[in-house]
Order: sequence, then structure tokens, then C-alpha cells
Amino acid sequence: MVIKKRLLLLSFWWVASLALANEPLDKNYYLVKNYSEEWLVYDQDQKSYVPYVAEEHSNEPSVNVLINLESNRFYELLVYVEKDNYLFFNGSLQRRQMGGTWQRFKIDSLLKMYPNPQLLLTLYGSAGKAGKKVLVGHRKVSAEKPITIEDASFLVLRPRERSPLSNFFTLSMLLLIAIAALLFSSYPRAFSRFYSIYDLLSLDPRDESFLVNKPFSRTNLLFVGFTSLLMAYLFFFVQSKQYELFTFKEFISPEQTLSESWLDFGTVSVVVLVALLGKYLGLLILGSLYQLDTITKRHYFKVIQSSLLFYTTTVLVVSVCSFYIFDWAVLVKYFLIIPSIIFYLFRTALLFFTIRNMVTVKNLYVISYLCIAEIIPLIIGIRYAL
Repeated sequence: MVIKKRLLLLSFWWVASLALANEPLDKNYYLVKNYSEEWLVYDQDQKSYVPYVAEEHSNEPSVNVLINLESNRFYELLVYVEKDNYLFFNGSLQRRQMGGTWQRFKIDSLLKMYPNPQLLLTLYGSAGKAGKKVLVGHRKVSAEKPITIEDASFLVLRPRERSPLSNFFTLSMLLLIAIAALLFSSYPRAFSRFYSIYDLLSLDPRDESFLVNKPFSRTNLLFVGFTSLLMAYLFFFVQSKQYELFTFKEFISPEQTLSESWLDFGTVSVVVLVALLGKYLGLLILGSLYQLDTITKRHYFKVIQSSLLFYTTTVLVVSVCSFYIFDWAVLVKYFLIIPSIIFYLFRTALLFFTIRNMVTVKNLYVISYLCIAEIIPLIIGIRYAL
């Protein structure tokens, strides 16, 4: 008898719990997550967000809460205020919310606008957390009347850029276009040679028309510098998409200022430029060791020429695709890393046949030369890039 009573009470508690968990919001939504008890306030002394404490923060004009968008996909975000407030997402003003109204947002749409898993929601206008609700709900299929947004006139602004990095990529792309236009107008012959696919694929050892002055001439240094800017741009792009490339996990922060981004961009560009010029010095040393001095200059020009063609195309494709693709977490590998590996393998094969047509030494010497100059750096790069 006692066991039956216990089972009956347990069944009643289970049914009551289900009824409470499935309690609809305004008769149209089921409650998934209640963020109304997870408020945060910004502490000026600690320079960070701290949990809301009623005794200390009841007079704060703004309260914040972190919404986990990734774990709440396919649901809707519901915000209610008893008094007039201003609603912010990640510090960007969204609208003025009238008192006594609900605001509804599809979390999937928020994920497209704010790719980061967490979204900082801020309500500003009334003191403390009283009369403020932030909920994640699931709309009932049979709902007859959804929660509507008031039609009263209120301030509606488009969200500003989420991070200074967005402005940086726009400005840096304009810079690259301006430099390319300047090179085209100032050095048209060199520009046409460097960007000629026919010259790149030419294996005729007697054809030296594509060689543009000496490797360290002003013209070549300008094009090598432009190559370093293209590579630095792609490096920044990959890092901004939270892809850990060459173990630089925390190299770029979405919160850094525009000036800090430009400083880092300049630093990376200089490092790449020094590496490209150092490559030529390395080719000179290897060429003398393997008695391949005659091919060093051609080898270096093929490297710069192929790099300019590949990286210019990649930058243009990535920039255009960024208008339509918001989540690059997986696509970075297939859009950039794997195509880059294929490019370097193709370039190594092209260099082999180019060098082989110019010299009479055995293939073993050519392969050893290319192994040190191209293949070993490629293997090391793949090791840290993937």
C-alpha cells in the first residue's frame, strides 16, 4: 500500500513537472531557457562583467546577459521590458523597446549576423533588473496568435559593425586595389609579365622575356612587396575566422582596435617580405652548391609570378564570397588551406620541368635542389597549417 502511494505521488510529480516545463509563453511559446536570473553588470574597477547583485546593482541603468546562440538554434529569443528601454546587441543599438512589449528575434538569423557562439544582450534605460525578461522559447505549431512587436513608432537603427576587423578588411582591400592600380599604371610591362599565365607555363629555356630586370631592382621589390601584402591579408582573414594557423591562436582578437590591426598587418607584411627576399638568397646559395647558378634567377621569378597570380585570385574570390558566407569555421580549410597545398605542389612540378630543360645535370641534383628549396618548407607548412 505504501509503495502504491509513493508511485502515485511520483507519477503526479512527474506530470506536474512536465506541465510546468511546457508552460507556454503568452500562450504561443514553450519555455526553453530563462536568462532572467543570469544578469551581468559592467564593473569599472575590475574592467569586466560581474554577476548582478540586487543589494549593489539595483540602481544600475543597464543590465547585460550572455545568450548562447549555438546551443539554442532553431528557437526564438524573446525580450520583455516593463518600462521603456534601449536594446543593444554586442554594444550596437538595435531599437528602443516600448514598455510593456515583447521583442522577438530568430536565433538562426542572429547567428548569421553575429557568428560568435555568444551574444551580449544589453537593456539600458531603467534601473536594475525589475520588469525585464529575456527568454528563449519554441513557438507552438498550433498557436493562433504570435507575440507581436508593437507598431508604435520607435527608433530603429541598423546594427553597426560587430568588430573593427570588419572595417580593417574593407580598408585593406581598398589599399590592395589602389596599389595594384598604381603598379599597373606605373609599370605596365612588368605588370603584364608578372600576371601572364602564358609566361608562367613557358618551359622554353631560351625564352627570358618574362624576366623583369634584376631580382633586387625597384620594380621587382615593389611587386614582391605587393605579394607580401596579399599573403598578410589572407593570413589575417584566416585568423579572424578563428582558424588556428601556424599556432597563432591568439594573434588577432576581434576586440582589438583598428590601429592595432593596422600595426599587426604591417608587422606580418614585413615578415613575409623579408622571408621572400631571404628565399632568393637561399636560392643563390643552393644554386652554387648544386652548380645550378644559371637557373636561380628564373626560379625566383617563377615563384613570385606564380604567387602573385594565385594569391591575387584567392583574395578576390574570398572577398566576394564573404558577402554570402558567414560561417567560415569549416570552409577556411577547403577554400584556402587545401587549394594552397595543391598550388605549391603544382608549382614544384612546374619548377622541376623548367629547371630540367635548362641544365644537363642528372635529375637527382634537380630533385635534391627542389627538395630543400620547395618541398621541405611545404611539408613543414602543412604540418602546422592543418
